[in-house]
Amino acid sequence: MNKWTLRTAAVASVAAVALTGLTTPSYAQTSATSAQQSTARTTATVTVPYISRTRIDGVWTAIEGYTRDYTVTAPATASPNSVFRVKFDSAPIFAVPAHNEKLTDLRIAYRVSGNVTILGYRLKGGSNLGGAHFWVQRNGSDLIVRSNATFQGGVEFDAPDLVVKVRAGASGAVTTSPGGSSFADPAFYWYRKHAVNGQWDPFENYVDPASPVTFTTTTIG
Repeated sequence: MNKWTLRTAAVASVAAVALTGLTTPSYAQTSATSAQQSTARTTATVTVPYISRTRIDGVWTAIEGYTRDYTVTAPATASPNSVFRVKFDSAPIFAVPAHNEKLTDLRIAYRVSGNVTILGYRLKGGSNLGGAHFWVQRNGSDLIVRSNATFQGGVEFDAPDLVVKVRAGASGAVTTSPGGSSFADPAFYWYRKHAVNGQWDPFENYVDPASPVTFTTTTIG
């Protein structure tokens, strides 16, 4: 996972805590200078609120209040037609074992949009993954980090970071944000075996289009 690649391819708040173990929203933003870039780089940690649902005993159930944190790094500014990198880092994942015996088909969707060309991408790092295989699926401006490995409930793990190499356009801006748009095109997803009824059901999440989330904005100029 250390080479650049470019591919094309096409309930209630209590339940949210029970399924995921995440409860506390937060927002922080800092700036740093990269020795490899002539411009300042901004690192933003953003809490993403989702529209969420799962299926329990055959019934779709809304999950209220589910959020996840992401830390994204990108230049604050970029010269016209310059090449730079953006890094997406998802917070560690913990599926509460009382409701998730195990999970698979993990998906984390990111988006790079604006006046930009995606040149390549790679996965970096991760922890407590065992031999799990991860790959990146591209869907237009969305890049989806995926794994079909099986992860045990109650065991925290950290998916690899996604590093994207892009070329800025002549003007405008490059924006990063969560990917996905619906339950059918999720921003965050896993398929789980319920610890109580033994049934396999999806856990689906996307960002409300009426309240879009932006991670970073790189101004070209």
